[in-house]
Formats: sequence, C-alpha cells, structure tokens
Amino acid sequence: MSSVFEILIGALYLVGAAFNSVYTLRHGEEFYTGFVEAAWLRPARRLTKSIVVPNATPFTVMLIIFQLVVAVSILARGGAVVPALVAGGIFAAVVAAFSSPWGTVGNLGLAAVQLLLAGAR
Repeated sequence: MSSVFEILIGALYLVGAAFNSVYTLRHGEEFYTGFVEAAWLRPARRLTKSIVVPNATPFTVMLIIFQLVVAVSILARGGAVVPALVAGGIFAAVVAAFSSPWGTVGNLGLAAVQLLLAGAR
C-alpha cells in the first residue's frame, strides 16, 4: 500500500513540475505575488516579496528541477526513493510557512505523509 502512496506523491511532483513549466515560468511574478498576499507569516511575506518575486524566473527554474528530481527519484523505485521523500517532506514543510492557512495544513499533511513513508522503508 505504501508503494501506491509513493507513486501518487511522485506523480504529484511531476504534475507540479509540468504546471510550473507551463504556467509559473511565464507568470512567475504574478504567481509568487499571490503568496505574498496569502501567506499568514509576516516574515514569509517579506521574504517572498523582496527576494522571490524579483527573481521569479530563477526560482521557478530551481523549483522545476527540484520537482523533476524528486518525481523521477520516487517513480524510478530505486535506492533514491527515501532521500527523495525526505527532501520532499522538508520542502513541503518549508512551503507551509509561505502558504495560506489552509495551504499550510495541506503542506504539513503532505510533509508528514512523505516523512512517514520514508521512515517506513
């Protein structure tokens, strides 16, 4: 059963990379400005506004590469699954600070699932 969840998480990262390649790469400033407005932590809003928004393209490229590496590492079902799940869990936990309250709940849940799956392997 855990393999099914791992594959779903890998697919989620693949969909995220595709979305960011198609949409965010072209509309990065607008996309990240939404995080400035929605983030519930004031330091996250300031950091996003002062660093991420003005550098939207490089941040998006790094995000796409990260998502692709995590997706391929999980979906390949080899020895990199655990490190990819841990990296994804840490990523989701960090992103939680930059999200809306409901986004925070979702990202913390995703982080917990990934870390639990990594620990179960």
